[in-house]
Amino acid sequence: MKRLVSVLCILSVMATLTIGDWFRYPLYSIENVIVASNGIGARQARITGREVGEVIIHRQVVLRVRTSAGGLKPFDRAVIIAHRLADYANKGYPPDTIFPDVVNGQVAVCWQGKLIATVDAAHAKLNHTTKYLLAKVWANQMRRALGTGAVPREHVLDSDEDGVITAYCVASWYGARFYGRSTASGQIFNGVDNTAAHRYLPFGTEVRVTNLHNGKSILVTINDRGPYVAGRAIDLSSAAAAAIGLKDQGIGSVKLEVMGQGRVI
Repeated sequence: MKRLVSVLCILSVMATLTIGDWFRYPLYSIENVIVASNGIGARQARITGREVGEVIIHRQVVLRVRTSAGGLKPFDRAVIIAHRLADYANKGYPPDTIFPDVVNGQVAVCWQGKLIATVDAAHAKLNHTTKYLLAKVWANQMRRALGTGAVPREHVLDSDEDGVITAYCVASWYGARFYGRSTASGQIFNGVDNTAAHRYLPFGTEVRVTNLHNGKSILVTINDRGPYVAGRAIDLSSAAAAAIGLKDQGIGSVKLEVMGQGRVI
């Protein structure tokens, strides 16, 4: 009986709404569409009455811009992102070079090192996640829509056999103020040496680090501990960072190839 009364109450409320009200407050509606290039565009939508800018690749929504920034509304921001994607696609950039990244200190998604979209704290909060993980979700959705696999997982592996363990992660570098100090291994830090810090790879482990933006590689030896900043897996010496074009950028996506036994994240 209680259930019947509840249903009748709901129907009574629904009866008071006009058809115009239903169209005025839909759960989801599309108001505008911009085509940036073949298969890539942006869509102005409303979800429960709130404006959202959607970026579309081959009919798939790859990200939603939910907040305004710099005087630009969500749809305006989505249009900019769509045009960046169209530009890079027209230049023939391979989709497997889309990665989460950091640009000018901000977590972002980049295509072959060029900015697609930044990920701010507000978007991360709305998606109940971190900025880096949201960047990875956006990157994966773009990659899949463009016909390639997801960003390779950051591995946590143990190996009792000699060989190469590969991981994809974020690298940074450290230098001047550490010159002449003892590293965690007891060696004296010298930024001109090709060394690096890692949280738990054994000292003396050799790691080939490849900058995913330009393909440049350097072989470094682990002789210190760190980095201790969330989202970063390896800290290069200034010389190693310069050798792969990472020094000016400060931080970036890399591939690690660990020679021999060890664990990698």
